[in-house]
Amino acid sequence: MAVAAVPIARAARADARPPTRPQAAGIAADPGLLPLPEPVSVRAFAANLGLEPAWSEDRSQLRLTSRWSRIEFRAGSREMALNGVRAFLGEPAVPADDDLLISPIDRDRFLNPILAPQLNEPLAPIRHIVIDPGHGGSADGTRNDALKLLEKHLTLKVSLLLGDMLEQRGFKVSYTRTEDIDLDLAARPAFAREVGADLFLSIHFNSARADVRGIETYLLTRQHQRSTGNDKREPDDAVALPGNAFDPWNAHLGFTVHRQMVRELEAFDRGLKQARFAVLKTLECPGLLLECGYLSNPEEGKLIGTEAHQRRIATAIANGVDIFNQTLKRLQAVREGRTVR
Repeated sequence: MAVAAVPIARAARADARPPTRPQAAGIAADPGLLPLPEPVSVRAFAANLGLEPAWSEDRSQLRLTSRWSRIEFRAGSREMALNGVRAFLGEPAVPADDDLLISPIDRDRFLNPILAPQLNEPLAPIRHIVIDPGHGGSADGTRNDALKLLEKHLTLKVSLLLGDMLEQRGFKVSYTRTEDIDLDLAARPAFAREVGADLFLSIHFNSARADVRGIETYLLTRQHQRSTGNDKREPDDAVALPGNAFDPWNAHLGFTVHRQMVRELEAFDRGLKQARFAVLKTLECPGLLLECGYLSNPEEGKLIGTEAHQRRIATAIANGVDIFNQTLKRLQAVREGRTVR
C-alpha cells in the first residue's frame, strides 16, 4: 500500500525564543554546575507543530491539541501526558505570563522525535535485537517470598518468550544470558556492541510498597538533564554518554513500546522516564530498560508468576518493537521514493 503520511510534518524551530529568560521564569542554575539552556515557549512549540493551545479551567495544565495529537503540560511539573501516555520531562514546565517554558533539550531530543520522527537522523530498520534478562546468578533482583518469585527467573522466562516471538517476525535475536548465571552490568551493553545489535531491551520487574503497581519504561537520561528520580542537578548530568547519540530514537522507541505495554496489559501507567542505568550508558544502538510490573504487589505479583501473563508481556513488547520498526521502514521508503506494501 502507499506510504502513510506522517501526521505532523513540522517541528518547533530551534530558534523559537521564550517570552522571559530562565531566571525570571524561576529556573535557576545551581552553583558549580553548568547553566541550564534558555527555556523555550510551549506556545511557540505548539504553533510550529500546528497544535492549538488552551489552558485548563484551573490553569494547572496547558493543553495542545490537533486532529492527531493531544499533549498536556502541567505547570511547575516534569510530569506530562503525550497522546495518552504518562511521561516525564527532564525539567519542569515553568509558568511565564500566559505561557509555559520548557527545556529545549526536552523539545528537541524528546518531544519532537516522538511527534515528528521523520525529522530525526535516519535510522535503518531493525534486524538484530539483543535481549538482556535482568540480574542472574547471585543477583536475584527483587523478590516476593510469599509467592516464591525471584526477578532473575522471571526476566529470563519473559526474555526467552520475547525472543521466540521476535524471531518468528523475522528479527535476529541474541541474549546476554540464557541461564541463571552472574553477569556484570558492563558486560551486557558490551555484548550488544560486540554482536552489532540494532536494538537493546533489558527486561526487569520492580518492587516497592505492596500497593504500588504498573509499568515503567526507562530511556537513558539526556545530557544536561536530571534523571526522573533525581530532584537535584549533579555534575555528572553534563557528561555526554555514548548512548546519548540515540536520544531521539530512544524517545520514539520508548514511547511506542511503553504505550503498547500499558494498552495490551491494561496496566497502570507509571510513566516513560529517564535514568542513567549502567546497561544503557555505553550502547551503540537504541535501547530501553523495561520494568514490566511489581512483584511486591500481591495481585500483580501473582499475575506475573503465571505463564499466560508472561506471554502477554512478551507479546506487548514484541508488538511495540514491530510498530517501531514499521515506522523506520516507512521513513526509509519515503527517503528512497518507494512505497511500502
